[in-house]
Amino acid sequence: MKHAKSLLPTAVLLSVMCGSVLAEPFQGNSGSEGRRGPPPFSSLDLDGDGSVTLSEFEQHEIPHGDHSTVFSHIDADDDGAITETEFTNHKPPRRRQ
Repeated sequence: MKHAKSLLPTAVLLSVMCGSVLAEPFQGNSGSEGRRGPPPFSSLDLDGDGSVTLSEFEQHEIPHGDHSTVFSHIDADDDGAITETEFTNHKPPRRRQ
């Protein structure tokens, strides 16, 4: 019984720690960690003019490819700027499995 009393605080501490670690991915976070999919357009449009230039686009990390190639795929009319419509309508290539 003496050992059981000394194990109780340890067990409680472990369950609290494990619970917070398991719950962490399900809690909303304001950063990009754990987020899947494209960022909000407004976070790419650094000067707030309604379009994203290659220079603005290069300020953000991308998961695959180089900035210039990805930018040109999104810039449907090839005018050197990505509009919110182009950004929203862009469908990234599917990965092969």
